Amino acid sequence: MTLKIGVLGAGSWGTTIANLLFEKGCSVTLWEFDEKKARELAMFRSLSFFPYITLSKELIITSDISSAVKNMDFVVFVVPSHTLRATAKKVSACGADLKNTVIVSATKGIENTTLKRMSEILEEELGSGTKGVAVLSGPTHAEEVAKKIPTAATAASKNEAAARAAQELFLCDYFRVYSSPDIAGVETGAALKNVLAIAAGICDGLALGDNTKAALVTRGLREIAALGIKMGGNPSTFFGLSGLGDLIVTAFSKHSRNRGLGEKIGAGKTLSESEKEIIMVAEGVKTSKSAVELAKKYSIQLPIIEQVYRILYENKSPREALMELMSREAKSETVLEIGRLCI
Repeated sequence: MTLKIGVLGAGSWGTTIANLLFEKGCSVTLWEFDEKKARELAMFRSLSFFPYITLSKELIITSDISSAVKNMDFVVFVVPSHTLRATAKKVSACGADLKNTVIVSATKGIENTTLKRMSEILEEELGSGTKGVAVLSGPTHAEEVAKKIPTAATAASKNEAAARAAQELFLCDYFRVYSSPDIAGVETGAALKNVLAIAAGICDGLALGDNTKAALVTRGLREIAALGIKMGGNPSTFFGLSGLGDLIVTAFSKHSRNRGLGEKIGAGKTLSESEKEIIMVAEGVKTSKSAVELAKKYSIQLPIIEQVYRILYENKSPREALMELMSREAKSETVLEIGRLCI
């Protein structure tokens, strides 16, 4: 039986996911919230800023959210993190019966106001009337997935059946998917690595070297794990695809919008100027706010993430931030211990 899929969000990743699932033989409806943009996408079948795929005329494109969620086997959220709650409220308001639907989040972030992960927001807004909430995460730049370049990701859920269902949904010969029960760890790693990617871009903008970026990624992973464990994540998760894997790709890739934004800031541009130039949303900007608040909540130090926040929101000089990090009190390099992380 043909699976029916609703994909909410027609940006580069949402469009790529919709195309992947359509080519697997699913019946796909792609939702774009802007009616004019939905009409344009339906007419031209491609995005002006993302020329890697052309959508089939049989793939449905709509700005009517009810038609994208009713009677679906899966509904996949691929909207910016700051719009996910509002989108979930729209789904709830349209009266769709979701008891036979698995909800999947492909959105990475932590809500600023509540400090909740994306799956927690979906559970809160859509209630328990679904077959489960899962997340899809990993080093998955849309530009490469669209070209069918081999990629691996993780499907995670507290509900084993939902994790397995999401795994099978996305699995194909160029997109390998692993399952995990650690949804807290997968989501936390996916969100926080965007902040570290901005830091990596700042290193590039300052024309620093490979030594600097290697140190940044290594110590940055420690910060991700330190906070992620406090938030309920399994330590090993942060050394998997949604932790170390995603951090590597976003810190080094030319496709990374977070790294690209950081590079512009490192080269002397303001946050506002940089955001306008990259066009698409760099999730690490908002996530840095949430990360700093979570560090206060759990009474832990995140020195790199805190400096990124100050650069973004307090106009701190990137070079000044670098010097503060380099002149911190000398410490020992500790190791990951069973069940806890010492920094």
